Amino acid sequence: MGLLIVPVPAIDRLMVLHETLALRIPPTRLRHNAISPLALAIQSATRFQIGKLRMLLPTVVLFGWTIRSIMHYYEVSGPWLCGLWFWVAAIFFIFVVFNQYPTLQRITTDRPASASHAAAASANVGPLTARQRLARAENAWRSSVTLRHKMALEHPKHPKIPFFPAQQLSDFGKYPYTLWDFFPATYTCPHDIQRVGRLGDGGKWVCGMSLYEARKAPETIIYSFGVNDESTFEAEMLARIPTAQIYAYDFSVTKFGPQLPASYLSRAHFKQVGLGEKDQLDREPQFFTLKSLMDENKHTYMDILKIDIEGSEYAAFDAFMDSLEIAGTTTLPIGQVMIELHLVDDEKVNFDRFTKWWERLESFGMRPTWLEINLLAVTLGQGKTDPRCVEYVWINAKDERAFCCRRFNEYMES
Repeated sequence: MGLLIVPVPAIDRLMVLHETLALRIPPTRLRHNAISPLALAIQSATRFQIGKLRMLLPTVVLFGWTIRSIMHYYEVSGPWLCGLWFWVAAIFFIFVVFNQYPTLQRITTDRPASASHAAAASANVGPLTARQRLARAENAWRSSVTLRHKMALEHPKHPKIPFFPAQQLSDFGKYPYTLWDFFPATYTCPHDIQRVGRLGDGGKWVCGMSLYEARKAPETIIYSFGVNDESTFEAEMLARIPTAQIYAYDFSVTKFGPQLPASYLSRAHFKQVGLGEKDQLDREPQFFTLKSLMDENKHTYMDILKIDIEGSEYAAFDAFMDSLEIAGTTTLPIGQVMIELHLVDDEKVNFDRFTKWWERLESFGMRPTWLEINLLAVTLGQGKTDPRCVEYVWINAKDERAFCCRRFNEYMES
């Protein structure tokens, strides 16, 4: 097939037509004065699988405009002649396409598919259900656990791995990670995840917030530990979830922060006590275990637990899991947890202790679905400081009462 000499003005018009029709023709093909319009058209048709008739017209128009642009440059006049050349080009193109259709079809269908494409092709067509999304999330989480153990065993000081082993640039090649990289948020929330409360410290991420908002019954039970003087999270949860009842505790303050309107106080219950590993009635203010506080409120389950208790979370959760094991319970009676983890005492909480504590929670069903480093713990320090405070969201993959394990309609009917 011979090449047609296409002048520069014709090339400019082709570039405009290319942008208009979005045919994705490589620009380098249009930067030369000598191109083959027929080869160009066939290339476009092949790329877009011209077996789909909806893609045929732009290719025909491209071919026709190529001929017309050449004629215009050489000042070939007469509308009848231009129209004639256009239809000759179109008919010729269609003839070539249908004669070479088997070849074009083989080109577009015989390309090797990637693993992800193959998996997608074998999967059912249509949106995934919540349970299907959870199954995929569980596989992703299990893969991350395998990588966690592999990476830990490769460290020469295992299990006494420093939280932040790379303290200078020369260490990066050997230890390109921190403690938090061993525990990534690989378990995807099966529904929407929204920020609740202020954007800075104090706000939290909630998995499935729209489900809580739409829920009519029963009550949505929320526990909040570590109120301080910042209650934007509690205020917004009460404003957006009509069924919400919040039970808040903080030994360092006497009431909710000023952000909570008085109109919500009938659904907001505050008590000046602390959360600990054992009940301490002789302490002022008093401290209680999570189990004791739930028993006091006659609760056997909570939908959401928000907890920020400055490093006491490890002992508090251990005590709660101990009580569950004594009762023969293997699943945490909590739908999801928003928690800030603190590394404040490396003697009491080292890498080995942290890993065993974390994996014990995983055995009770908790899965990390969100991670946010608290950069204030870095920027407020003097000089170089490690990121020792991180916010996590865990959802309970083993809990059949939690909305995240059900389809939307199942949850709304409960």
